[in-house]
Amino acid sequence: MTKARFLFFILIAFSATLRAQSEDSLIGKWKFYDVYDKTGLDTPSLKLVRQYFGEMTLYFKYNNHYKTFLMNKNEEGMWKLNAATKKVRLFLNKGNVYDLSILELKGNRLVITMGEGSFVLERTTICDDDNIEEELPKLKTVSVTTAQIAKKWFLKRREVPGRSEAQVKMVSKLIKGAYAQFKHGGEYEAQSLTVTESGTWAFGPDNRSIIVSIANQQRIWNIKSITSTELVLISGYSDEIWKFSTKN
Repeated sequence: MTKARFLFFILIAFSATLRAQSEDSLIGKWKFYDVYDKTGLDTPSLKLVRQYFGEMTLYFKYNNHYKTFLMNKNEEGMWKLNAATKKVRLFLNKGNVYDLSILELKGNRLVITMGEGSFVLERTTICDDDNIEEELPKLKTVSVTTAQIAKKWFLKRREVPGRSEAQVKMVSKLIKGAYAQFKHGGEYEAQSLTVTESGTWAFGPDNRSIIVSIANQQRIWNIKSITSTELVLISGYSDEIWKFSTKN
């Protein structure tokens, strides 16, 4: 092999390594360091924000699984980085989808925007428990058509693990009249109590799930069953069941 050709292969390998490092630089565990944008925050407000987010951690793994600890609450799911927009999309196991914007990512420093706040995080040590992933239920779903789903569905029952039958019935009374409407043009409308929301909806892979987008947030519903008058949805990859009917 000539010297020139050898150097060419060295440069190719070095370039590939740089790309891999750039793609993988987000991977690892990060912890809250400080508030990034303090504009409009007086001393008491800044202290309160630090109390709320002071224990925050984000852990991004090579297998695209992630874990968060935020305001005394653990959540996990899958993550996906859009290098072009510098956004990280979090797909929570419970069904919600959130976007984080990366303002800065350099070495051991990460600056992100979550909702209305921007925060500085620093790398931290990964412990054994961080690598224990929540076991997801094996979901049985069905594939549906637009004609089947494009209706106004009234929420009749919401089954959440840990709730007693008495609690489920009490919540069912409170949400009476709540509905979700999937329209033929991809528009979505929902109402619960006195709050009405609107957005868009689309099918997930193989028409076995529904992805609802409202403002900057998304939610994934897996379709458990459907008839002409009844619809049963599963919130994400959880044991939370929502039952709907075409009759109010």
